[in-house]
Amino acid sequence: MPSSSLRFSGPAGLSASLLAALLALPAAQAQTAAPALASSEAQQLAQLRATTLALIDALVSQGLLTRERADAIKRQAEQAGAQAAHTAPVATAAAAPEAAKVLRIPYVPESTRLQMREEIKTEVLAQARKERWGEPDALPEWLGRVRVGGDVRARAQKEYMADSNVPAEIFRAQTSSPAWAPDLSNTTLDRQRMTLRARLEVDAKLSDQVQTGLRLSSGGSSSGPTSTSQTLGNQFNRYALGLDRAWLRWQPEWFQNKLAADFGRMPNPFYSSDLSWPEDMAFDGVAAQLKHSFAPQRSVFASLGAFPLEEFAGSTRDKWLFGGQIGGDISLGGGAQLKLGLAAYEFRHIEGQRESSPPPSGPRAGTGAYFSSQYPSSVRLKGNTLINLNDPTSVAAPTWGLASKFRPINVTAGLTLENFASTRLALSMDWIKNTGFSLSDIQARAGVSLSDSRDKPNTLLAKTQALQAKAQIGRAALARRGDWQAFAAFRFVERDAWVDGFTDTTWHLGGTNYKGWSLGGSYALDTRFWMNARWTSTRNLDDGVRYLAVPGDAASLSGNLSSAPLRIDVFQLDLNARF
Repeated sequence: MPSSSLRFSGPAGLSASLLAALLALPAAQAQTAAPALASSEAQQLAQLRATTLALIDALVSQGLLTRERADAIKRQAEQAGAQAAHTAPVATAAAAPEAAKVLRIPYVPESTRLQMREEIKTEVLAQARKERWGEPDALPEWLGRVRVGGDVRARAQKEYMADSNVPAEIFRAQTSSPAWAPDLSNTTLDRQRMTLRARLEVDAKLSDQVQTGLRLSSGGSSSGPTSTSQTLGNQFNRYALGLDRAWLRWQPEWFQNKLAADFGRMPNPFYSSDLSWPEDMAFDGVAAQLKHSFAPQRSVFASLGAFPLEEFAGSTRDKWLFGGQIGGDISLGGGAQLKLGLAAYEFRHIEGQRESSPPPSGPRAGTGAYFSSQYPSSVRLKGNTLINLNDPTSVAAPTWGLASKFRPINVTAGLTLENFASTRLALSMDWIKNTGFSLSDIQARAGVSLSDSRDKPNTLLAKTQALQAKAQIGRAALARRGDWQAFAAFRFVERDAWVDGFTDTTWHLGGTNYKGWSLGGSYALDTRFWMNARWTSTRNLDDGVRYLAVPGDAASLSGNLSSAPLRIDVFQLDLNARF
């Protein structure tokens, strides 16, 4: 009997057919065996029957088989044995006229019986371990394919504002193009607060090809797209949880599981640092990743994605993010690993377009997507160049849109040294260049002149690059008591290098147009429980544009608000736990 013919679905499937057949086998063979059957053969048949009866009693004692069902199995076996005994004499009588012929009796060799016994035992035990037979507290099988985890972070944060910072009301008074950071509400008062981040995630493996995941987090939509932290202090009222991730992953067999496609709200599909995509960022849409390994530590990869940013019912100019990346991972020997990634992104239709006429009124009101190109205040932070989208006749408060188009190129490199001074050292470098900036295009959409002449207040220069260098030493993960990490980072971000609404909110409290550094360290106080401290210091960049606020008065020399003094220091002290 080949092992592939045996299929079990738990105790129920085992008790009905297999046990009855094993009980009936000794009786049937005893009736059809030749008189010369060896006594050892009879003993083995008796032993098989006794073993089967013991197995039935064991299943009953474990609660996997009822006594009524066990008795029914025994009766079935007795009936099968009696039928075999009745059939045997008839067959012998029918063969009497041919008594001279040799009587052929089926015989199963000892080696075959032993093989069958081992195959049955192996398959039954494997099924029992998988389905946890006989364990009173056994959970359903599907729970073995589900992983539940999460983390909680409690943070104390202090924000120091320099006395030399330009007051916020100066930024908020801007009404014409170009403008920078018109939403600032505090640039001079220090602030201290406590924040909380809580995340609960569930991942499930549905099959060898399909996975799914779900994550809830604190913060909600009020925290913006790049942060899941919740500021504490609301009269002890409850806080909202948001749907942070909900995705499906499909790995079809067509490419030997080298291709994976994600759908829904997913983790970052690109190799990057927090210069481009912050840790808490999630992506809505669809992404595909193709990876091929030449050796355990040598591989190449490619990623593509399409992500909706904003959809309009009355316009065909929906906002999208399209991205693609190629890269590779290679071992340099001696515990050194190098990883490179080259990515290109296009933020489609996010640039502002000034309206040419007043908002529609009467029956036409609400039938079109007026101001569809605005940069929503719920997303924007500070740093990017903005233009006023109001029509030329409007005297209303400004509606702001992005001046530049954004088609950034991102190069990311990481070098890991596993055996550096008996510990681990990770070095990374990230560079961004926005290739979508065009002064003539901005002037056409803004409807104003932004000539490149440094003696005019609205002069707009191309400031489109960003750079980050970081070194981290210590354990890759803080899993056990005594594990530690330390890091140092330098960052330089020009104003239109990246969309400021999709930036890390620790550096410069979010946004672009700054340079600075960050130092920090972490220490594990217990298993999966650690403390972290970090100091980040940044200041605004100066583009060098100067003009006379009062023509002819040398004392009125001034610059635009992109170059206005704005220095911010941030200290953070965290307690983190992961489960």
